[in-house]
Amino acid sequence: MSAARPKVPGFFQHLLLLWGLRLHLGLNQGPGKSRLLAVAAFLGSSAPGVLLGLSFFKLMRLPLIVHSNVWPYFILNLLCFVTAATWVTWPLLSAGVDDHSELSRYAAFPISPFRLLMGSTVASLFEPRALVFYAPLTGAAVGYASRHRLASPWLAAVLYVLFALFCAAWSRVGLYTVINVLREKHSARIMGGGMVAFLVAASFIPPIDTSWLTSVGEAGVGALDMSLIINAAVALSQVPPGFFGDGLGQLAHGRVGIAMLEAFGLLFFTAMGMGVAYALLMRFHRQAGGRSGGDRGDGKDSDPFATTKSRFDTLLRREVLDLWRNPRARLLAAVPFILAILLKLLSGRDLFVYLLGNSADAWVMGGMSIYGAVVIASTFSQNTFAYDGHGFAVFLAAPMSLADVLRAKNRVQGVAALGMAVLVGAFYRVYFGSGTLVDFLCAMAAVAAVLPMLLAAGNFLSLYFPVKFHASLKRRDRIPLTASMLGILAASVGCMPFGHALRAAGKDGPGWQSVAFIAAFAVLNFGVYLATRPLAMRLLEQRREIVLRAVTRE
Repeated sequence: MSAARPKVPGFFQHLLLLWGLRLHLGLNQGPGKSRLLAVAAFLGSSAPGVLLGLSFFKLMRLPLIVHSNVWPYFILNLLCFVTAATWVTWPLLSAGVDDHSELSRYAAFPISPFRLLMGSTVASLFEPRALVFYAPLTGAAVGYASRHRLASPWLAAVLYVLFALFCAAWSRVGLYTVINVLREKHSARIMGGGMVAFLVAASFIPPIDTSWLTSVGEAGVGALDMSLIINAAVALSQVPPGFFGDGLGQLAHGRVGIAMLEAFGLLFFTAMGMGVAYALLMRFHRQAGGRSGGDRGDGKDSDPFATTKSRFDTLLRREVLDLWRNPRARLLAAVPFILAILLKLLSGRDLFVYLLGNSADAWVMGGMSIYGAVVIASTFSQNTFAYDGHGFAVFLAAPMSLADVLRAKNRVQGVAALGMAVLVGAFYRVYFGSGTLVDFLCAMAAVAAVLPMLLAAGNFLSLYFPVKFHASLKRRDRIPLTASMLGILAASVGCMPFGHALRAAGKDGPGWQSVAFIAAFAVLNFGVYLATRPLAMRLLEQRREIVLRAVTRE
């Protein structure tokens, strides 16, 4: 007599299993790993959400806001729009290609692809970044509800849940759009052409009028034309993300029927987002077969290493080619330029000039250059033995010193990040037509100060937190939260001289003494890198087998 067929787990059991497995992968559990430290990193990375939530909770309870007929709705609707926009664009800003893997990883499991997509989407709501993203809106909504009596409070809770699901669904659309582009044969041309088209289209859009900043600064908020705020609040309430904020306002006025319609609207657009995300995800997995990121061959029998003069030169060229062909590197390289276009389109520089005076260009140019360098350097240096697939196994089998491998990787990653920063700084100067030579040199010195810290930290993180990167983009194991937090700490330490120098300069703008101050710390940080590199090389020899098992495991 055959045994009874085991019962297939229900949706909530699948959800719990998925959360548990994500936690296991996210904490990179294994022998010697501290779960307590990983959980502490999780809580630490979520901590900014608590501060943001409390700040906006107090803001919505200020008498000026509570007794206004306009400001509460404007703030709520604006936060709804910003929160949704952040969630949707985050895959682009972070070049995230590590959240799409459940369908291929669990293909043999007794679960349908659509249910797996649903579980993955719901699970994404409880990641540290998500907790930070919707914390401001959560605090503002609770603060608003504490000062206004809401009809049918249960409907307010339903609206909140639907808004979170709406953001999660459309963030999946953004994510799967990104990975489909990365998987295309000509991904570099697609992204480059898209950026050029975006730049051309943005040039035809008139800049936003920011003259009201001057009037507010001279006469206070009371001088602001409230018709501008009213029109903005109404416009924001008429797009799907604003349905939540407007729904709260309708409940405060006892219009339960209208709030119910807005709940149905959120549900409709959430279902639409899930449908689009599912179609994009299935398209990706149908096409995923070989290594992604463009054509690996050039159609000729040419040997790219034929002209190298030494073994180390061959290593350098190999790292350059692998980084150049990496699809994630292409996406990371495009992001700072897109952000610059958006900044000009929204007249963001005018706001920084109002707040920072003559230091505005140094802050913005430096911030964007540092961002461009950090995303390149940290992304690859913190997983330096695995971002090229099984390349580390090739190095172990080759007659060469692993110390040379590490030096070659550091050099290529550092030069690529510095080159990226120079391009971003030059693009800012040409595109905005602003910024002095001192501003540019401050930005480049800041990059030179942060890069050694990133490379030094990346060497040790790659040894103690090695994770497997699947070059086909079918799977990418997550870098543990502990490693991410340590990487953020290294970047913060490297950026401190830049921030201190510009704060000391105030609104008058930086001078040559600011450049000298930042450059001195750049030399000091480079000395720290040189001092720690021999230790990293010795540890690499000792941990070579551990790293190999980690980056080649299936």
